[in-house]
This record gives sequence, C-alpha cells and structure tokens, in this order.
Amino acid sequence: MYYLRKDDRAVYKHHDYSRFYRGAFVGTEGKYQGMKLYRCKTLKRILQLRKSTFHYCGELFDVYDENGKVALVEARENEELA
Repeated sequence: MYYLRKDDRAVYKHHDYSRFYRGAFVGTEGKYQGMKLYRCKTLKRILQLRKSTFHYCGELFDVYDENGKVALVEARENEELA
C-alpha cells in the first residue's frame, strides 16, 4: 500500500467525503482529526494524486510504502508533473 508524505505532513481522506486533506503525519495507523491516512494499492493512482496535489497547492509529497520511501526515477517524475 502506497501513501504520500513529506517530512511531518501527509495526505488524508475523510470517510464521508471525496476530498483529500493535508495534515500532520501521525503515523500509519494514527488519525488526523478523525481521518485515516490515505493509502492505495497501485503506484499509478498514488502518482496521480501526487500530481493533482502538486498542481493544487505546490507541495510535492514523497511516495512511501510499508518499507519506507519509494525511489522514483527523476526524469519520469518531472515529466509526469508537467
């Protein structure tokens, strides 16, 4: 399962709404204001969310999985954000 995180911030999803929220990272099992950390199974989906978050707020999150930070190819990463 993949999730987005940057230093002390992460992306959360409210269970009653289709919106995503940025907030303090409280661990993979913790909750931020009642919301769970947003995770998904596919790298493609998490990269789409990463791109839309970047276009919305200019904040570029790193991709993590259960083993830690996922190494992405820089050329492909820059191409996808364009």
